[in-house]
Amino acid sequence: MGKIGLIIKREYLTRVRNRTFILMTILGPLIFIGFYAVMIYAIISQEEKSHVVNVVNASPLDLTKTFRKYNVMRPNSRLKFTFKYNDYFEAKDHLVDKEYQSVLYLPEKTLEHPGAIILVYDERPSNSTKVLIDAEVNKMLEDLKMENLGVDPLYKDSIHSSVSVRMHSVTEVEEKGKKERRMVQQVLAYVFGIGVYLFIFLYGVQVFRGVMEEKTNRIVEVVISSVKPFQLMLGKIIGIALVGLTQFVILVTFSTAVISALTVAFAPTIAEQVQAGSTQSQADVAGVDMGIFLSLIDQINLPVMLFIFVFYFIFGYLIYASLFAAVGSAVDSESDSQQFMMPLTLPLIFSFAMGQYVINDPNGPLAVFLSMFPLTAPIIMTVRVAVWDQAILWQLGLSMLIQVISFYLIVKVAAKIYRTGILMYGKKPSYKELFKWLRYKS
Repeated sequence: MGKIGLIIKREYLTRVRNRTFILMTILGPLIFIGFYAVMIYAIISQEEKSHVVNVVNASPLDLTKTFRKYNVMRPNSRLKFTFKYNDYFEAKDHLVDKEYQSVLYLPEKTLEHPGAIILVYDERPSNSTKVLIDAEVNKMLEDLKMENLGVDPLYKDSIHSSVSVRMHSVTEVEEKGKKERRMVQQVLAYVFGIGVYLFIFLYGVQVFRGVMEEKTNRIVEVVISSVKPFQLMLGKIIGIALVGLTQFVILVTFSTAVISALTVAFAPTIAEQVQAGSTQSQADVAGVDMGIFLSLIDQINLPVMLFIFVFYFIFGYLIYASLFAAVGSAVDSESDSQQFMMPLTLPLIFSFAMGQYVINDPNGPLAVFLSMFPLTAPIIMTVRVAVWDQAILWQLGLSMLIQVISFYLIVKVAAKIYRTGILMYGKKPSYKELFKWLRYKS
């Protein structure tokens, strides 16, 4: 184990000290955080952009009192109401003057036909601005109805409550809850599935290239004079695995810290937007109840999910890296490896492509089989764990056991190919030749 440890140390330090590794480890999180920051900035800047509405009242009643009151009560609001043009067509024609961005038209029979109220815009208002406009229109209609009933609208502010009790049947509640939970599960399934696929493929290919380069440069001839081929192969695989884990930990830690800081920095703006709209449309984004969404996020056991992700990343990588190492030792150039690489990468690509099917039917017989098969289990089982409603622990335990046993068997087979192929030059191996190497004794 001492010699394997030295090889692991050599592989690990050589790669983490490499300028490319340092650059990508820093740039990776920065690029991800940059996209996140640009997205937030675009949303916030759009939300904070001022918007002026020209109110056109075609009704014989005075319907502008509510909007004038808004201007007085909220002088610092990004939303303003103006009353410059009282003719709809004239106001619409003057949109090009950029003095206001939209025209709110109140028809003659606004109270009888509130659905006829329209907002014509030159610059589309943001979602939160639209929420504010809707809220003022609703207040205007409430004031109008109260006046018709003989109630002074001044009393409305003292009795009005912003609490809104949403009513749903039992079926609606269950269906909405399932929909929200399903959405959260699908997001997790995609994130973890893509993560496992990328880590296995990227670092597995590094093992292949590292083995092939050492063989081509004849460095391996010197190294194996001191260590056994199996020790060299295993040390290289584990060393690169530790490099991958290091990069993963740095990525998660750094990204989480910076994203948390950005979220806290923009929290006042977000809170202001939430406070600005008391209607249901602000609580929902693209049909998703954000309250339910956040509560479901809290219910997810992320430490367990991360443990499962790391487990399948490690053992999925170890299995594929062993096979990649065997192929790298058997060929002299990358062009000669295509006949072997395609069959090895097909299960990985296939399991990635089957992710959507597994999300839709996580407990189907095909999903269960693929989550047990060692070459597809790393992605498929990670996706299944994210989306199944009732965790079948015995299937998860069995799949993990199969992964461990498969790695032990596959690494022994790969070592037999590696010990012969690493010193074989000038001959393009075939599958028949590889099977012959498996029968060679140490």
